[in-house]
Amino acid sequence: AISDVNEKRAKEVAETYKIRGVYPNFDDLVADQSIDMVSVCTPDHLHVEPSIASIESDKHLLVEKPLATNVPDAEKIVNEANRRGLKLMLNFSNRWSPPFKLAKKAIDEGKLGQPIHAYSRLSDTIYVPTEMIRWSDKTNVLWFLGSHVFDLLRWFFGDEAKSVFAASRSIILKGRGIRTPDFYQAMIEFRAGGVAVMENSWILPKGEPFVVDFKMDVFGEKGAIRIDRSHHGSLKMVTEDRTEFPDVYVLTDEKTSSFVRDGLESFVRCVAEDTEPPVGGEDGLAVTKAISSMIRSAEAGLPVTLE
Repeated sequence: AISDVNEKRAKEVAETYKIRGVYPNFDDLVADQSIDMVSVCTPDHLHVEPSIASIESDKHLLVEKPLATNVPDAEKIVNEANRRGLKLMLNFSNRWSPPFKLAKKAIDEGKLGQPIHAYSRLSDTIYVPTEMIRWSDKTNVLWFLGSHVFDLLRWFFGDEAKSVFAASRSIILKGRGIRTPDFYQAMIEFRAGGVAVMENSWILPKGEPFVVDFKMDVFGEKGAIRIDRSHHGSLKMVTEDRTEFPDVYVLTDEKTSSFVRDGLESFVRCVAEDTEPPVGGEDGLAVTKAISSMIRSAEAGLPVTLE
């Protein structure tokens, strides 16, 4: 089944993918007793209500990142799912992306030794907050992009954040009437001593060759991993009028798979086989706590220590 306030759009999607049920109101969807699990794909700031409604109807729950845009709401979702014994998974899809998946495998195998420090950058062109989404002033680039990055850093370091120190500015987007910061830059100290830098911007110029700019470097005791998720150059196609670098990490042919689909299918298997999700509610809560702390740090101009 599918639920969307835009019923016309929901019916179009249902017809395309042969979905039997269309519900303009999500309360009607979660009341459907034939449904075992619900995937919440609403905008960043609108995850809580459908998540709690799903849990109260005893549905297993998959939530798109971030879990919530404040700690109390995130805790409420996690606590309610745990209290009812339901499976809760966060769709941090980059954990299934080939370069990050291979990097994690190398770290776990000890090829880098202990991770010491890292640098990460995940940014969008200004097209995203001004044209692609209509609710950019209800979230910020840390929730929208930084949640992906911090989850990966926490995964790679195998550690929790001890403190964060962040800075942001509001100039370009504010000038266009969009009340959300242009960018955040944050330094994270992990409990075991690792240090990482995160950079997330929503004001890259439209002329960039890709909407997304995604890079990450991880340095360990014995080696380093450098990832370029957006300008990989694995495949280059040149014609008389243009040059293209197709994204070979997200294949669209129906006979192939992609890391986006892999993450979703992993949750389906968890429910079908009664196993624990690879990215649970506590992971989503940890990210929400860290991002909230970065926002507070940027507002105060001071480091923030996490609990």
